[in-house]
Amino acid sequence: MEAIIALDIGTTAAKAVCVDRNGGVLARAQAGYGSVLRGPEVEQNATDWWEAARLCLKSIMHQMPDGVWAAALALSGQMQDMILMDEQEALAPVILYSDARAQAEADEVLRAIGEDRLIAATGNLQDASGLLAKLLWVKRHKAEWYQNTRTLLIGAHDYIAARLCGERVTDVTTASTTGLFHLQENRWATELLEALNLRTDWLPRLDLANKPIGRVSRTAAKLTDLPEGLPVFHGVGDAAATTLGAGAGEEGRWYVYLGTSGWLAATVDAPPVDPRTGIFNLRHPDARRLILIGPMLTAAGNFEWLVRQFGPLERRRSADEDAHTLLNRAAELASPGCGGVLYLPYLSGERAPFRDGRARGVFFGLSPATGRVDLYRAVLEGVAFAMRTIRDAMPSADQIRHISLVGGGARSVLWPQIFADVFGRPVHVLAQPDDVGGRGAVLLAAKALGWHSNLNPPEYFPVERIYRPMVQNQRCYDNLYRVFCGLYPALKDSFSLLASTKCD
Repeated sequence: MEAIIALDIGTTAAKAVCVDRNGGVLARAQAGYGSVLRGPEVEQNATDWWEAARLCLKSIMHQMPDGVWAAALALSGQMQDMILMDEQEALAPVILYSDARAQAEADEVLRAIGEDRLIAATGNLQDASGLLAKLLWVKRHKAEWYQNTRTLLIGAHDYIAARLCGERVTDVTTASTTGLFHLQENRWATELLEALNLRTDWLPRLDLANKPIGRVSRTAAKLTDLPEGLPVFHGVGDAAATTLGAGAGEEGRWYVYLGTSGWLAATVDAPPVDPRTGIFNLRHPDARRLILIGPMLTAAGNFEWLVRQFGPLERRRSADEDAHTLLNRAAELASPGCGGVLYLPYLSGERAPFRDGRARGVFFGLSPATGRVDLYRAVLEGVAFAMRTIRDAMPSADQIRHISLVGGGARSVLWPQIFADVFGRPVHVLAQPDDVGGRGAVLLAAKALGWHSNLNPPEYFPVERIYRPMVQNQRCYDNLYRVFCGLYPALKDSFSLLASTKCD
């Protein structure tokens, strides 16, 4: 039986899965790596990615069931990175998408080119996270890197592809996140680089996702245990792979991804939306379409924060279960609305439907009657309310029939019901919600190999649970949502003042 292996290079770990024709996961592996954090600087080492990828692939090959063989390898990974390659290897640390060191250069980009022209070309707002600003920073502060780079790679899976088969390419989805890509014309926006006196000769080849870019080399085969000559599909960036794996690769389906960060997304065959709404326009692997994404900087990460603070307390009450389960169970004891307590989930700022790096988390409405279980549930509700504000900024949001929920947060029993009640729509929790990115990368390769005729094969997206809105809860949440929507505008100036206030 044929299967496809997918490898995803995420922000904290590499993950690999082996998937059969129907989307069933036959094997999985994971290996982590760290980041170097220095103030606004966030870096990783590309060789750490390769070592983690190598371990994952070896593990998958050793787990492969009898009678199953790999037909291809499909890649995915974090996007909007800056990977400077010389003839053989990355010549500098990778500057990640979340790195904000180039704020002065981002201001310079806006002055030199103008917001309207940037939006017209790239379809998105450009800031210090974009590569235009970061390339200016490198030219100004790391001239030797700038001069000695042969190829600029922009996604973690770009680098892995180069290690596996020697090809230096990227995909249109990853390219569309960088500020270097002309969204309407599906090409590199070299005119923007030229306007800033930046190089254009180091851009990688833009490749289509529907054909292999090469084959596993003899050297890579020895290091990974993959078969020499195995076809390699470069695949797409992680957001696109997740979209495909969530069943939203075709029009008409919406999903919420609840990881440490999160987003609401859908595929559309329509013009780009105004990015000033906070919505990002990403190019779909089918370059005629778009993926609209409304991101949350911190989604399930809010619950992780809660577990870190209150997990030890709950564990003292019951040491037989993990802290995540205990806090979820405790949150179920609180009533919907938490006695009027609301939570703003902006621990690290926010990107949609507003951009404010100074926004912070807030509990609002505490009273003497507020208990710890109210705080737990309020965090879950606050994330759902914030995601609803993103939904309301999306075009055609009123046409949503149901929402699929994926990512680690989908494992909660309570959270999907809260989403159903807050959104007023059924919520479908897909089976294997943690594997959607890998399964999406596999699906793209499987379609190219002729296994499926489109990106929504019905057998590929089994639903594990369905949650339907409860009328009484929905009425409660609709009332509270109006209060929630007024909190950030009322606190915006206070967030700015707080950011500028120093305490010795």
